[in-house]
Amino acid sequence: MKLLRQLVLILSIWAIGEYISSFLSSVIIIPGSIVGMIILFILLKAKVIKVESIDELGTFFLENMAIFFVPAGVSLIKSLDLIGSNIVVLAGTIILGTVIVMVITAMVVEKMIQIKIKRGKENV
Repeated sequence: MKLLRQLVLILSIWAIGEYISSFLSSVIIIPGSIVGMIILFILLKAKVIKVESIDELGTFFLENMAIFFVPAGVSLIKSLDLIGSNIVVLAGTIILGTVIVMVITAMVVEKMIQIKIKRGKENV
């Protein structure tokens, strides 16, 4: 019964996110599941919902996360001919995206280190 309550809570928040997303679609397209996660995060941070009230089901989902990637993997296998014909573009996009993420991450880390050093000197 506890798991059912947790499932109802999570699905309710997801449904509210989908509902809000349908209104926002004329302004900005945000998937309802993302809106639902934001709502859940806000409710958890505001302590409206306790972590214990979704802990068991959340742990179950995390432990079985691989199951959720099966449909995406099947879709990839079904689209191998499309992927094969666009392999250069895909590889370039993956490499460029990886390099951009690494450079931006390095810049942010450098900036944070500088801020930490600056704060450390001010406290001395």
